[in-house]
Amino acid sequence: MTTNSFKINSKWQRKFITTIFNKAKNKEKSFLRIAFENLNLINEKSDILPHYLFKYYSPTSENILDIQNQKVWLSNPKSFNDPFDCKIGYDNEKFNKDMLLQFITKNGCVEEQDKSDGFTIEEKWRIEDSRLGISYHYLSRKEEYFIAKHLILNSKSEKFRGIVYDFLNEKESELDTKITKLRDVDIRVACFSEFDKYEEFFKQVVMWSHYADNHKGFCVEYDLELLKKDIQFSLEDYQFYYEKSEYLLEKNVALIKAGLFPVEYTCNRINIPITKLKKLEFDSQGNNCNINELIYKTFIVKSANWNYEKEWRLIVDGKISNFYDNKLPFPYAKKIYLGCKANTELIDTLIEIGKKIGVEVVLLKMDSKKFILEESRTTGYNFMREYNQSRNPFD
Repeated sequence: MTTNSFKINSKWQRKFITTIFNKAKNKEKSFLRIAFENLNLINEKSDILPHYLFKYYSPTSENILDIQNQKVWLSNPKSFNDPFDCKIGYDNEKFNKDMLLQFITKNGCVEEQDKSDGFTIEEKWRIEDSRLGISYHYLSRKEEYFIAKHLILNSKSEKFRGIVYDFLNEKESELDTKITKLRDVDIRVACFSEFDKYEEFFKQVVMWSHYADNHKGFCVEYDLELLKKDIQFSLEDYQFYYEKSEYLLEKNVALIKAGLFPVEYTCNRINIPITKLKKLEFDSQGNNCNINELIYKTFIVKSANWNYEKEWRLIVDGKISNFYDNKLPFPYAKKIYLGCKANTELIDTLIEIGKKIGVEVVLLKMDSKKFILEESRTTGYNFMREYNQSRNPFD
């Protein structure tokens, strides 16, 4: 894999994840541990990472403290507003059909005169030949699976139908348990957006409405130029106990670079193949040992309806996130934009924080002619603030 192949392929992120997991000698290792053992792959992202990313914030005390402490909150995907987000899919209809055929194969076929308490070979063929889904070519004469299943089972005795449905319900319950464990994977995410600073950012009125409390919050521009440098580890793992700050700084840069991906917007979810799902087993801690690659890919795929967000995601293993109490050091803030409806208290607070951490703070206001925002320096705001405070309110 080369940087050039990344640039040519718009879906390079899937190839990157596949390559990382293919490098694993121990199949139970985390994405990050494998990546750290293959720094050349992390460094191949240098030319692909954007120069800057934007992140929108509601004006909460927690968010303000995160900016002051130069950290970024790693969210639990369960809190996302899209119910499909970060959830692996599967073909439930195909699973149901496979299980019914498994039942027939296990119990064997019966003669025509005994069909009320079993399946005949013709009925097995009918189920095998049935088509999945409701969409089909207009020339197709194949029967829909669920219709075939319904008609065949309705011809059976009540007792036999009960046996079949009990078997299928048991298999569905086992499937639900597996899917629930897959969706409870311990991974945290921070979300950003990549907008052209001069052509797109000031037009993003909807983003301010959705993610910055209707323009009452703020947005931070993060400069990623430092992440574009090649990474080489100079400290060994045992040095964590003697040179902790330096060790963590070195590892944090690598984990951020390894875990940043642009979201791929598509109409199709990441689905686990039924053959793999049926064989899937979990260890005693409930961890999945076989399909980490598919799990990771669900975190970088989103419905095409959200493509206006132009999202990038920082994906971090739960073990790392928990070490930092889900607030990862992220010292890349370059500029803070205050929403056009931000109140005085938020403006004053972020101006002071900007001075302390060396980050420029600007105000946004509505353009008088177009549906866009425009930048305004804080010098005018500060002047009026000082002027008003210098006047005698009792005069």
